[in-house]
Amino acid sequence: MNSGITADHSVSPLLEVRGGWFYYDEGTDILRDISFCIEEPDILCVLGANGAGKTTLLKCMLGLRKWKRGATFLKGRDIKHIPAGDFWKSVGYVPQARLSSFVYRVDEMVLLGRNPHIRGGAMPGEKDIRAAREAMELAGVSALAGKLCSRISGGEYQLVLIARALAAEPRLLVLDEPESNLDFKNQKKVLSTISSLCKERGIAAIVNTHYPEHAMDIAQKALLLMPDRSSVSGSASCVLTEENLKNAFEIDIHIHRFRVGRRDYASILPLEKDECVQTERLMKMETRIAQIGIIIEDTEAADKINKLLHEYSRFIIARMGMPYRERNISIISVIIDAPNEVISALSGKLGMCPGVSAKTVYSKI
Repeated sequence: MNSGITADHSVSPLLEVRGGWFYYDEGTDILRDISFCIEEPDILCVLGANGAGKTTLLKCMLGLRKWKRGATFLKGRDIKHIPAGDFWKSVGYVPQARLSSFVYRVDEMVLLGRNPHIRGGAMPGEKDIRAAREAMELAGVSALAGKLCSRISGGEYQLVLIARALAAEPRLLVLDEPESNLDFKNQKKVLSTISSLCKERGIAAIVNTHYPEHAMDIAQKALLLMPDRSSVSGSASCVLTEENLKNAFEIDIHIHRFRVGRRDYASILPLEKDECVQTERLMKMETRIAQIGIIIEDTEAADKINKLLHEYSRFIIARMGMPYRERNISIISVIIDAPNEVISALSGKLGMCPGVSAKTVYSKI
């Protein structure tokens, strides 16, 4: 699948918002001084409480609403100066899923995504039909091609909308709450499709979501809209912290990090005030003995791991390491006696290091 625009080898990011402000009435800001950027093949997730302005942000970013101040740039060009047809060849937009009042078959719906490439009044050509078929295959909906959109499930329809956006052969996908109103199986299917597309096709995605756990699972970057209309942006691991999420959603939370197989996951628990106080007290009081097994597959990560372990040296009661030259890896075993929160923090940091696998086992005492 070819890119929708000619390759630009400049240093400009794929898409950038600089100092974006939006309001309906002067003095009542909806979005205040928003700045962020994204490059291929990253995923950026936009989060915030209800009414924080997430959908408004996407519409301003795409030129569907006008920024009051600031601008959006596509490969260094202000989108105000880019013809609409050229812009929509580069950007695929998937709005919140609502079944169309018109009765389309799935293949017809996906073919609509070729509109930026079809001159007014012309019929879709063979190239357009091939692109639509490839988009359906990428989104995993080829088997639904002849079905009516009104006769498929919500999860299937969401994937059809993603296929429609892919049909334009964009470099950037923008999705507004793609997993909302879906059961967790279909949520996982939609998120996995987005993640796979970015990795395998080298495109970028901006995803508006209500679920911080989803952002932690698939995103490299995050933009968090705060109640005072400001924002926090950067790497997902730096933005999506307990403190930032607590401030954004105005509720105490606890992030529990764990590993299944070779993947790290996070579960976010909202807490009542008394639960938060009790949880903090218990975590500070209770100390545990745990063993952390570390496998370093990337030799460049060794120094970072050593520095990280040095930061926690006062809790470490034993440490042993050895190289395994047949596999070109290093193995470290660390015994730690520390409060739960310290063990969890160290385990989480180790698990986030590229080229490093870590597993924590707690003693029964």
